[in-house]
Amino acid sequence: MTKTLAGAKASLKLNGTKVAFVGGVNIDHQNQLTRIDVLDQLTSAELAETGHVASFSVTLFKIDENTANILGLDPRNIDDILTQPDLVMEIYNRIDDTVAYEMTGVKFAGGSGSLDARGVWSGTWNFEGIRGFGI
Repeated sequence: MTKTLAGAKASLKLNGTKVAFVGGVNIDHQNQLTRIDVLDQLTSAELAETGHVASFSVTLFKIDENTANILGLDPRNIDDILTQPDLVMEIYNRIDDTVAYEMTGVKFAGGSGSLDARGVWSGTWNFEGIRGFGI
């Protein structure tokens, strides 16, 4: 199941820290199903759930250029990647501060961005997570 969220009111928090305004979010949940076949039976006996994958990518406009460093998303050496912390990601409505979506066990998977002539940073960040709920 893929969900998409966009809007001027949405912002991104990682571990409770506001990181950026959201231009768009793509959330992906996949349940891995395995067919259970039985001898002498033409149809499968059941579909067993054998895995769950949650991930998201977010297009954002950065608020604080140091937030990524504080949260450990911008490692200074390769060994820091092996010890990156698990994060809690929240997409929330910044007008009434309600959480629209939350994902736990999140780790930064990479991203790209650019800085325009006005000094506004924008880009796309990709994350993998353990469990997501909302929207």
